[in-house]
Amino acid sequence: MENNYWVRRQSRRRFLGSAAGVSVAAVAFATTGCGDDDDDDSSSGSPTAAGATTAASVTAGPTKAATPAAKSGGTARFVSSNATYDTFDHSRSRFSPVATIVGLTMQRVLQWDSFANGTLGGAFAESWEQPDAQTVKLKLRPNNFFHNKPPVNGRQTKAEDIKFHIERNKSGKLLDGTDDPNFYRKGEYQVVESVSVPDASTVLVKLAKPSPLFLNLLAQSYEGIGAPEAIQQFEKSYANFNQEMIIGSGPFVLTEFSSEGRLKFKKYDKSSRPVNLDGVQYVPLFTDTAAQQAAWEQKQIDGYGPSTIQVLEELRSRFKGKVTERTGFSANPIICGSYNGGAAPWNNENLIGAYFRAVDRRPLVQQFHRGRRARSGSIPPRPGALALTEKELITFPGYLQDRDKDISDARKMWEAGGGPALGDVTIDVPDIFEGSYQASAILTAMLNKNLGTSQFKAKIEPYSTITSKIVQKKYGSGNANLWYGWDTEVLDPEPTAFLVSNYTSTSSLNQQFEVKVPGLDELLGKVAVELSPDKRKEMTKDVERMLLKAYGAGRPYSHVQITNTLYWNYYKPAESAPFSTAHLLANAWIDPDDPTYQGRAS
Repeated sequence: MENNYWVRRQSRRRFLGSAAGVSVAAVAFATTGCGDDDDDDSSSGSPTAAGATTAASVTAGPTKAATPAAKSGGTARFVSSNATYDTFDHSRSRFSPVATIVGLTMQRVLQWDSFANGTLGGAFAESWEQPDAQTVKLKLRPNNFFHNKPPVNGRQTKAEDIKFHIERNKSGKLLDGTDDPNFYRKGEYQVVESVSVPDASTVLVKLAKPSPLFLNLLAQSYEGIGAPEAIQQFEKSYANFNQEMIIGSGPFVLTEFSSEGRLKFKKYDKSSRPVNLDGVQYVPLFTDTAAQQAAWEQKQIDGYGPSTIQVLEELRSRFKGKVTERTGFSANPIICGSYNGGAAPWNNENLIGAYFRAVDRRPLVQQFHRGRRARSGSIPPRPGALALTEKELITFPGYLQDRDKDISDARKMWEAGGGPALGDVTIDVPDIFEGSYQASAILTAMLNKNLGTSQFKAKIEPYSTITSKIVQKKYGSGNANLWYGWDTEVLDPEPTAFLVSNYTSTSSLNQQFEVKVPGLDELLGKVAVELSPDKRKEMTKDVERMLLKAYGAGRPYSHVQITNTLYWNYYKPAESAPFSTAHLLANAWIDPDDPTYQGRAS
């Protein structure tokens, strides 16, 4: 993984954007990786932190042009994440299935035209300009329309829609004025000083300080632009999950939704960008790998990620020449749980350090993923130039090659911190994670063995319950509880903004963790405004080193899964990356003339 670098850089500080896309200074690094890149939010799509894996691949350079030319028609079919949604108010969500819906149905202000090339392009805004380091001028896309659902009824988009979105996320308030901690990107929007609409087609954003990553924020997974009148009507009922609430201007319209994870989308006839597919469908088979495999072999779904190497190799052999394999990192890292370190018991460094060391990441990845993984520090390994190499990672406690030392130190720290007096320590395991890996017994047995205790117990919970407990600081603050599972997906090719919003002590999101790390605020403040990609890269590595020494500082990571997804040759995937890539499904297509199309379910 040492060569998995974001290597594309550009030093221009004033640049123009267009619908065609440009490489931008704010991006700084583009993907290269460990495999082919064509993949979609398909067979591995699931929730987040809470969250779960999507079948997104690490890109390996620019996507190759499809041959023959793309054809129109057909409905792509994939596996959903079952019943795992937090809210249809995407500005207050951090569940990957919602990010998938956003990508299919909404336009962000800007979008990633290519993760492989590190290019941003126009979306809700057709183009942009940065006349100086603290000004962003956005030009509205003309002839762009919301979906034809009430109360919006297909109206043309307006500059005020962008203004409303930015100001709502910056305020972090509901329309009645209530502060809501579920505006998870609020901290990143604090760089905005003001938003104005000088004319009908222009939005002018003034920044409080230079921000090399503000454009990246506008293109993140959950930043879809919804109509203000729809938010006004549905804000109090978004948790009821009705397809009529999802109103955007994106390439597909959500026409059917059921909470168990069955979704149907149809092509939007007024989409401002070309769309090849007539529709996209998802079925809830995520935790039933046998059913997934059977559905794929019968061509009821178009992609399948085998859970074991043995099955993967057997399918490779049996369907040689008929399938395309895509390999890459999962979008969602696996986390040892987030915790609140502002009060007992997890403000005790001996206790949280003992837990951090006692989690043996090697056997876990072997038992969960048959070894297909990369160990992860506080920055997942996908942005290689900004994350520590595994060679350095194994020098930190919790990752040591010498597991006997890690375990010996863990036991001493558990005793020194008064661990035996805590009584039972409950590890919440998300139901969908448990269904995939039967993780609870493996994890608790490991912790009890390594710490020489019998205190660790497991409880299976829905992700929505775990997310609520995170926000309410119930992992800590007097509760000797933790959780283990998928964390929220990576939202940005560069992790800097994520680090700033999660670990700056004054940020609203950090209030869930409250771990104080001396010197960290100062370093984060500097990296947030550093315009040099090379300097920002080295500063970001220093941030990760500080977080590892602080046992994750509220978010101890474990590893990232490597996925292998098989597609029938008739399905031509769009470019993918280890991020939410659903918006790129507009570029995917189905070839009914390919020999493998014969026998595909109608």
